[in-house]
Amino acid sequence: MKTPVKPRPNILWRMFVLGGVGSMVAVSVDDNAWEALDEATGGAVDRDTVRATTVGLFGLHLVESLIVWRSARKAGLDRPGKWARAALLWGFPVMRRVRKARRMELAA
Repeated sequence: MKTPVKPRPNILWRMFVLGGVGSMVAVSVDDNAWEALDEATGGAVDRDTVRATTVGLFGLHLVESLIVWRSARKAGLDRPGKWARAALLWGFPVMRRVRKARRMELAA
């Protein structure tokens, strides 16, 4: 059964994730971006801390993705892999959306 709930969160959340996570990745890998941040913060943030936080964020999104995949599969939602990919990219709002879709499936 096709659910009317889409895995992708609203545009504001997507902009937040792309801007925030994109900036963290850029600062982690690009020396010019790191120098700009280091200058702007006066050296208050260590680059290794930013890198560790970026890796931790990726790990968190990976765990969320696995949880969403399992929940979508158990609920019988269409394309659980699509839900999992959305959670990997967008994070916890997809978990709320899969719960809503599960409730709608159970009510149908």
